[in-house]
Amino acid sequence: MEIVNSNDENSFDPTPRLKSSPIPIKFISFNWKDENCVYCGEKYIKAFFCYQLYCQKCLSRYINDITDNNIYLDNAVEIV
Repeated sequence: MEIVNSNDENSFDPTPRLKSSPIPIKFISFNWKDENCVYCGEKYIKAFFCYQLYCQKCLSRYINDITDNNIYLDNAVEIV
């Protein structure tokens, strides 16, 4: 195992400087019995790949409200 110089410009950092998003996540249901969004009242949509419910309206609002180019830890959501 080699010692890596952390001051080198070409060194790769696999964990970029992530920070928490200032906008709360309201589009995911943490109660599996919920059928409607507790924030806007819309019916939850089931994700294709697992039994995860989310509100499409609140997810769209969340994505639109993020106006900066910062890398957030909780912004790793793929829209299909």
